[in-house]
Amino acid sequence: MTPFRPFLLHEIKPKGWFLAQIRRDLEDGFASRLDTLSPHASRDLFKHRIASSQDQLAWWDSETRGNWLWGYVMAAYLSDLPDHIARVKILMDDLLATQDDDGYIGIYSPEWRYQHPAGENGELWGQSRALLPMLAYYEWSGDKRYLDAVEKAVALTMSHYHEKPVFVRSDDPLANITGLTHGFCYMDVVEWLYRITKKADYRAFGIWLLDDFNRMAIPFPNDDLANANLMDTHRPFSGHAVHTVEHLRGLIWGATTSQNPTHLEGMKRAFHKLGYFQSPSGAVVGDESIHGLPMPDIGYEYCTLTELLMSLCGAMEHLGETRFGDMVETIAFNSAQGARFSDGKGISYLTSDTRLSATNARPDSYSYMHGHGGRFKYSPTHDDIACCCNPNSIRLLPHTISRMWLRHDESIVAMLYGACELNTTIHGIEVKIEEKTDYPFNNAITFTISPEQDVEFELMLRKPKWAKHGHITCPNAKIEEKSDFYHIRKVWQHGDTVKIVFTADIRLIPYPNDEYSLHYGALQFALPIAHNMTAIKSYPIENFHDYDITPQHIADAYHIPILDESQPNYGLSIKEVAGTNADYPWDVPPVQLAGYETTFIPFGGTVLRRASFPLKKS
Repeated sequence: MTPFRPFLLHEIKPKGWFLAQIRRDLEDGFASRLDTLSPHASRDLFKHRIASSQDQLAWWDSETRGNWLWGYVMAAYLSDLPDHIARVKILMDDLLATQDDDGYIGIYSPEWRYQHPAGENGELWGQSRALLPMLAYYEWSGDKRYLDAVEKAVALTMSHYHEKPVFVRSDDPLANITGLTHGFCYMDVVEWLYRITKKADYRAFGIWLLDDFNRMAIPFPNDDLANANLMDTHRPFSGHAVHTVEHLRGLIWGATTSQNPTHLEGMKRAFHKLGYFQSPSGAVVGDESIHGLPMPDIGYEYCTLTELLMSLCGAMEHLGETRFGDMVETIAFNSAQGARFSDGKGISYLTSDTRLSATNARPDSYSYMHGHGGRFKYSPTHDDIACCCNPNSIRLLPHTISRMWLRHDESIVAMLYGACELNTTIHGIEVKIEEKTDYPFNNAITFTISPEQDVEFELMLRKPKWAKHGHITCPNAKIEEKSDFYHIRKVWQHGDTVKIVFTADIRLIPYPNDEYSLHYGALQFALPIAHNMTAIKSYPIENFHDYDITPQHIADAYHIPILDESQPNYGLSIKEVAGTNADYPWDVPPVQLAGYETTFIPFGGTVLRRASFPLKKS
């Protein structure tokens, strides 16, 4: 199948709860306030540069600020809130003003730029954190100064690495090269530039980066996606989970654009290995490193959720397979919602599917080595660990929205579902497609197509793997099902509609402990546990705190319904809840599963929960 192509960021506008959540995060949550809440987000290394590339901690604040700016730019424009758009313009103008005459945008003073002693270095990672928000701002604002600035910066960087390795490592396999290996995500910059400009130099540099990464001799920290390890069928993933899943999209683009058989085989094996560590909620487990099996109570990081979702969006684009749409929706509607407060005031750095408490004292595998916990509590910053997950959480929903619609040849593809509006041109004719739905809480979707004049094209709708059928109503259209897409072709007139209703059964997915997760449609369901919240740290902005969260009644944490395989729908029935707020469905979800004298609600509507259940087998 030929590659799919994304739309420009400004062509897709969220509606419904997508829009309401982004606006609430900006108006009430930490999304627009992170630079006030955390000194790591306010510290501007792009302006106040550093004079060392060796210190592991030196580049961290460029990651925090850059990812925050990236998320804030996208969220501000998606929200269509003038005050936030105006503030983003000021922040981006300040970032643009940091560019030197030779084009450099980054974090190092002149004497330390492009220096790669054997060991830690944050050059490409720090640069990418500045250039990606600038590209996002260019697509939203249309201000060509930002595209020109990024091209000039990238030209300088490519010239410095002409026939010179980027990935230089210490002979010590345990040496810390976290920033250096994060730098593989410079691939995001050149891929985006290639998509905009079609200049072959960007494509060539991306392929060269992938090849250079693979020239490092294994083992080295975060080498899961090194081709030598991918080809070893007996070696599981074991690196820092965030690195592993973010490197995946560089491999996807490098493999598909080069068509190098070795990279294509490595990509195939990467997805195979990834499956061993993915929980039913969509998360790849890792606290911080990947280890063990995806048991119900094992931790996963919010950074990993965002980076994995972004990589899977790349897989949707370059491979065009519907399974990646299923995977993106599973993360966006389950693990990501279940790791945050619905009002946007805090997230958990580490989350687990079954979560009986969320406290600062709970240890994780990393804290055993470093003498502290802190990752399982809720916080608007997580400054005591690292302010990395909070800025990354701001990016997650905007990334999802950016790939709801894709192009495929002359077809328009609904790859992810949710209330939104697409405004684009087809055969030179302006077309608006409005998608009305309460998805994923309801599986009925209506598309209204409004071209400026009659135009023929094909609309493709992804068929989710969980859907038994998709009942489509579209008068005078040719409808076919092939390759897990519904293909709908006709000469579209203003106001034409396509209605689709997906039918689904309640289904179970096994955990490695022989218990099962509970699903209906795109949603995972869990047993909520009533909780108490204890503020353990306060911030200078009112109503922002770090929280320990514990069960109101300890017995609730150990109430374990046993599902019955012999019963229709495992003894459960679908229940719609009247009077809920459609803009904030995660506050009080509008759909439940009832049975066993209890109520299961969508995973993302819980704070404490039980997500896995024994099954009485017939």
